[in-house]
Amino acid sequence: MTAQRQDARARDAPCEAGAVEGVEAIESSLATVFKLRGFRKRARNWFRTTSDGQYQVVNLQQSSWGGSDCYVNLGWDPVVPDKGFRPAHECCLSVRAEQTDVIPSIPIRRPDGVTTTEVPGISLLNSEMHLGKVAGDLIDDVTAVIALPVADLMDRTTTMADLVPFLTSKPWFTTRMVREYLTPMGYELPTSW
Repeated sequence: MTAQRQDARARDAPCEAGAVEGVEAIESSLATVFKLRGFRKRARNWFRTTSDGQYQVVNLQQSSWGGSDCYVNLGWDPVVPDKGFRPAHECCLSVRAEQTDVIPSIPIRRPDGVTTTEVPGISLLNSEMHLGKVAGDLIDDVTAVIALPVADLMDRTTTMADLVPFLTSKPWFTTRMVREYLTPMGYELPTSW
């Protein structure tokens, strides 16, 4: 069997609930998008130094409770690490992708097979969504609904200062470290919500 046929077969194979194939499909869709945006890869992390000399990281985290549920964590830091990599949770600002409001809702067919309902797009990362879904379709859906909107957000927020509108609308993400960095630059962030 040729490599092309094997790739096509794998792309058209259904992902089973809790199976590695679903996580690999999600990772594949993120890897493709973030590589094109100048991110380097380390395990399930994509990181880069921005054109403004600051640091960004996107992390695909598999649930620690088992199964193939996943989360996408984002990190920004004004200081680029000496070794080139810093995990998202060690960055000056770290949030889950769904907290940024860039991931749209998606329609899914209800069990009656006739009607649809809207669910958060981030639910594509839940193992229940992998059940019976063709790997190629999962890759396409995650790319369109999660990877591209998150990559666009990262491109729009290449400095900590670019995050001020987000931090103003969601002040509970403003940590002391973020405030200590932005206040001397003249940014006043809300102190309560």
